[in-house]
Amino acid sequence: MRADCRLPRPLLTLLALAAALLLAGCHRAPPVALVPGNYRGVLTLPGGELPFGLTIATPPTGGAPIVYLLNGAEAVHVTEFGRAGSRLVMQMPGYGNRLELDADPKGYHGEAVIVRPGAKEERLPLRVVRDERFRFQASGPKLPPTVGGRWAISVRAADGRERPAIGEFKQLGWRVFGTILDPSGDHRYLEGDVTQDEVLLSAFDGGLPYLYRLKINADGTMSGRWWTGTWSAAQLSLHRDDAATLTDPAVTAAPAQAPLSFSFPDLDGRPVALADPRFRGKVVIVTLGGTWCPNCHDEAAFLVPLYRDLKDQGLEIVSLQFEHYPDAAAAVAVNRRFVARFSIPWPVLIAGLSDRGDATRKLPGLGRVYAFPTTVLVGRDGRIAKVHSGFNGPATGQHYLDFQKDFTQTVRALLAAKP
Repeated sequence: MRADCRLPRPLLTLLALAAALLLAGCHRAPPVALVPGNYRGVLTLPGGELPFGLTIATPPTGGAPIVYLLNGAEAVHVTEFGRAGSRLVMQMPGYGNRLELDADPKGYHGEAVIVRPGAKEERLPLRVVRDERFRFQASGPKLPPTVGGRWAISVRAADGRERPAIGEFKQLGWRVFGTILDPSGDHRYLEGDVTQDEVLLSAFDGGLPYLYRLKINADGTMSGRWWTGTWSAAQLSLHRDDAATLTDPAVTAAPAQAPLSFSFPDLDGRPVALADPRFRGKVVIVTLGGTWCPNCHDEAAFLVPLYRDLKDQGLEIVSLQFEHYPDAAAAVAVNRRFVARFSIPWPVLIAGLSDRGDATRKLPGLGRVYAFPTTVLVGRDGRIAKVHSGFNGPATGQHYLDFQKDFTQTVRALLAAKP
């Protein structure tokens, strides 16, 4: 009689599991290390290279490296990391966007993944090179053209429609810093270089990637193009104008007899309405925005300390988020990241899709919604007191300080008024 050479089933199961783990270990790529140093990141857009800065530092006390994305005058702290196959994933703070990186001898290479409407992911080629600190060029002309100052801008979109904007630039030698303001907000911190006949500017803070190439014309004007990722391009015409101004295309408030009303789910799925007791008899700031909107990030950073200062005097805030994600769970997840970044203490509601028409339909108490963000001030009587389109953030310098002062004074006046 032949001896039974079969192993007991529990032992077979254990050996199979061990073999699977061994195979997985043999084929799994090693984790991508974060090597301390200064880096130059470069995204590839239809208009060319879009550079930004990245720094990786080791804490004095040891532990995980500290990563900052450098955009002009700001440093964005990256704290969330993961894996996608062999790649290191850097999650952009407060956004659905991420960087996916593989190591190479010069630093890293991979893609910036930008979430677009409908949750479509746009993948932009990315390389990150160690020990490079320059923006577009390592050196510039000794006597570069002068481009600092205030410029009136005409922006012509691909469909032929035009809108005004303002450029405000400061120049240090061949380096240029500043921003562009338009009725929907500012283009955040821009940094770039001047050649003998061109101005190159870029911005990337983890949100929208902006690239500008402006030709300096013989008559002192400038003309060129502005790219947002791979999906949008516009023609720009600029001329100097120290008196250039913009008009706020604010939403037209509904008649006084029609107070603003809405009800949307919060991040836990509970309905929240402006008619709830929490808001009754209070001054309420209602923000219309989305996590994908860089100006909405600036607005949140401004409103959090304002809310803490004035909450006890009767101020409430509620955010209505219009997101790129049709899936509610995905919209909630990215908003939890947004709330965590700014420590937002007020209700954040999932209101709809990132479409101004959707916002207009969802809020019949308002007229046309022109921009994200849009900020609505509601008095203690429940009626609309003021509406403001767009947001000029800290990159706009004095404009931001003036807005802070004016907006805070308006809120304080509403708090002091009797219903």
